[in-house]
Amino acid sequence: MSKGTAIRVYLGPVLLLVLALLQVTMMPRLTIAHLQPDLVLATVVCWALYNGPSHGALSGFIGGLALDMVSGGPFGMHTFVMSIVGALAGFGAALLPREHFMLLPTVAVLCTLTQEGVSVWLLRAAGWPLQWGQILLPVVIPAAIINLFLTVLVYPLVGLLHRRTAPKELGW
Repeated sequence: MSKGTAIRVYLGPVLLLVLALLQVTMMPRLTIAHLQPDLVLATVVCWALYNGPSHGALSGFIGGLALDMVSGGPFGMHTFVMSIVGALAGFGAALLPREHFMLLPTVAVLCTLTQEGVSVWLLRAAGWPLQWGQILLPVVIPAAIINLFLTVLVYPLVGLLHRRTAPKELGW
């Protein structure tokens, strides 16, 4: 195993666990209009954009598992939802070139809407009294906007990490 691969294998899960801890401990104090940016979502989306759907689903699984371990929701919900989000973001990267100016905003907003929608659906299936009308305008739309801006900030940092740890291509 090369040094870059070893760093990538071990750093990713540790980074996602640290971000999950920050998200449930520090981010509630940094709310914007009673909403908090989703650090794990932004990182999973950016990682999937650089590495494709399989790595996106894996990073979503790890990030979701970390969130499940430190949050109060039904265990497994974040793991399931973030795996879907990671795969979706990776497929978005496969459909559009990475340099396309609409890739990042489109994927960030779609992934936030997917995360919120699937989470509400799962919580309702578990008996939580949630109504779409109560959360769509005051929660989901603002969360998509906040996560869009956060993803724009996180994307270059994940790109730097990707370039530093990516396997080197062989060639002439």
